[in-house]
Amino acid sequence: METNEIIQFVSDGFDKAKAGVAVETYHTIINHPDMRVLPQKSHYPMGWIIYYALHQSPAHAVRERKQLLAHYLRLNVAKPHKLHSMILTEAFRLYGDVKSSESVSSLQSSGESRFSIVKFAELWNLAYIRPTDWNRKEHEGKQLPSTVEKLITHYTDELYGMRVPASDEFTGIINQAMVAYPPTDRLFAQRAQIHELAGEKESAVEMLRNAILASSTKFYLWSRLANLITDKDDLRLKVSLLYKALRCPGQEDFKGKIHLQLAAALAEGGAFPQARWELNHVKEFYGNKGWNLPRLYKETEKKIPAGTEAADPSGIYRKIEHLADDFIYESLPDIPVRKTYHKPAAETTDRYGNRRPGQTAWRVTDAEGNNYWFNPGRYGIQEDLPADTQLTVKVFGGKLVKARLIIED
Repeated sequence: METNEIIQFVSDGFDKAKAGVAVETYHTIINHPDMRVLPQKSHYPMGWIIYYALHQSPAHAVRERKQLLAHYLRLNVAKPHKLHSMILTEAFRLYGDVKSSESVSSLQSSGESRFSIVKFAELWNLAYIRPTDWNRKEHEGKQLPSTVEKLITHYTDELYGMRVPASDEFTGIINQAMVAYPPTDRLFAQRAQIHELAGEKESAVEMLRNAILASSTKFYLWSRLANLITDKDDLRLKVSLLYKALRCPGQEDFKGKIHLQLAAALAEGGAFPQARWELNHVKEFYGNKGWNLPRLYKETEKKIPAGTEAADPSGIYRKIEHLADDFIYESLPDIPVRKTYHKPAAETTDRYGNRRPGQTAWRVTDAEGNNYWFNPGRYGIQEDLPADTQLTVKVFGGKLVKARLIIED
């Protein structure tokens, strides 16, 4: 083929790929003997053909999609560009599919399951992030994360799994995100991971405190914070944080590790009967799942004297459970408020049509006229107390996160 014919051939292939036959079109082009060296004018349409082939490939086509991404990186296309950003989103999809694949064990022997979003992003070059990559979009009334937010999620996930510190370039991106987006527990937690990987423990702790203030019901945030508290720092605080994690909503299937961490902390503090209790729970839980006991189980068991009888640790937990809340909320100022409105509980219906009991809501008002809404029962406050009841509250991000009654002498 002449150069002009090759250019037209690839251009026609772009139209076919966009119409839904990208994978077939891609193979037709790369298998054609005259297409081994593409003219520069064909690199851009070939990049789009690769994008559509990636987008139209099934989740299990790991090897094929890796080859497509590698081919794209060899092209000489304009950057930054919409196409370049969309290729990055396909790399995110591949990373997620590889990680969640149910057949990972069968792929590992051939190496097909290995895909590094960190290495790919370095080759893609983070300097080519566009201003529009920071924008969130809406779909069917739901706000979707931006390309940058997806990058932070996947990139941090891999770094934390490998225990590898972030590059200065990526650290700069996540720092910029902390300013560009409203504060969320997810972003605080991700920034905490980057601090932790850099050995910046105090900064990591502060970020996790902020994450919990933004969303205090996620057990893994409390657990992760507990892991940053070494036994030498404050063993009682560590146990309190882990106990708080246990009490948060969440499937028990995901909390076996927390019980094991509690056992290790209790044993370190010499509470051997209580540590034995938690180890028994772990052994039963892992046994029912058919899982092997972790190394920490065996290490903890060795610390417990032979013949130690198990004892319920709930008494210990009750005495120190307040330490976790104190640690999270102590830095926030107390704001005096009074109850100004009472909204009785009303039965609600969830999206599946199931009836759910409602929650009583109070509106409280501070001296500046600022109003805050909350459920008094969540903080152990009697729900039917009268108007003008005096309280002190703590507020984070415009939301009430702690409340207690002012008890007059």
